[in-house]
Amino acid sequence: MFDFQSYIRVLLSVSSGLLTLLGSVGIFVSLTVQRRIERLQDTLEQFMDLSYHNSANLTGQMFRLIEKYQMHYLLPDSPSRKILYYINLTIFVVVFVWFSLLIIDFEPPWKWEALLYLIPISTGLSILFFYRYLLKNAINPIDNSLFTPLIPPPTKLRSVSFLSKYVNVSVKTILKHARLRLVVKKRDNATLVVLKEELSFDDYFYYIELKNDKKALFAGFGELRLIFPNEPITGKPVPVLRNINIPLGFLALEEIEGEKIEAKLLIFPRGEKHPVEYLFNLRKQTDGMTMVGEPEISINYMILYHINGSVFELLENNTDEKLFDTMAKYFVLDRKRRWISQFDPVYENNIQECLVDPYVD
Repeated sequence: MFDFQSYIRVLLSVSSGLLTLLGSVGIFVSLTVQRRIERLQDTLEQFMDLSYHNSANLTGQMFRLIEKYQMHYLLPDSPSRKILYYINLTIFVVVFVWFSLLIIDFEPPWKWEALLYLIPISTGLSILFFYRYLLKNAINPIDNSLFTPLIPPPTKLRSVSFLSKYVNVSVKTILKHARLRLVVKKRDNATLVVLKEELSFDDYFYYIELKNDKKALFAGFGELRLIFPNEPITGKPVPVLRNINIPLGFLALEEIEGEKIEAKLLIFPRGEKHPVEYLFNLRKQTDGMTMVGEPEISINYMILYHINGSVFELLENNTDEKLFDTMAKYFVLDRKRRWISQFDPVYENNIQECLVDPYVD
């Protein structure tokens, strides 16, 4: 038989050794995270440098930098699971040893004063599990708010509001690289108004209006938040897509007189106070309407707005757009796209939600 006191010392030595090894794992994870943050910052700086180039078409380079950012953001799956398995097993063994020593050393009868002896152990357990929580989030930072301010997820690089607010880049320049296009397509027995983005930037509120000789034909508004399914094979999240089509609503093409119509698109990112304005010219074709030339892009300083949570506040409108004033009463940020094509008069029950999901074409 073993000496009882020696056995207790052995158990304490085992638990101390395991905690020391756990601390070494923590140091290894910290060094790995530090190196990863340095690489992510370098990639983010390259991405921001591209966003300041106003003339060249850098969509392909920005797309590759976002994919490179995700490559450094995610650790390989197999090593991550093994590290987490080791951390969980170590903590389980240490907790088991502690409670075993308490049970072995317990002498009845039970007294409530014994709870005082459990306070230091309970405190140690709480710190130990919080340490596990920190390591777990450092290894796998996806969908946790702890490291997001330090390591923005790759999906944030497509967020117009985040880029404008967090790194203070030009929203107009970012959207120019997204290469927004507007088309009207025939779909089944209806005609669909579609916003095309060569690079899928999102996280903004929009308002669009189609007119023919100052007569409103279509209006749409909503909050654009894109959600992409994970990769079917690897299961990894998809940070950005190319050639995304965003349906905005339906238009009665046969009722349009003439061959050309004008479209105005206003984009309202969070953290800004003036919207980005796009002006499109569309021409009728056999299967819908297509753009004529390039859109005009500018900042509309005549409109002043503020977004507070899900509330859109139109602070000032010095334009002569009466329909925009009327529609602004129904603006709400709830990740839905709405449209209307009956304007006389404008009633809330005439506003419909566009349920057609975005797709890649």
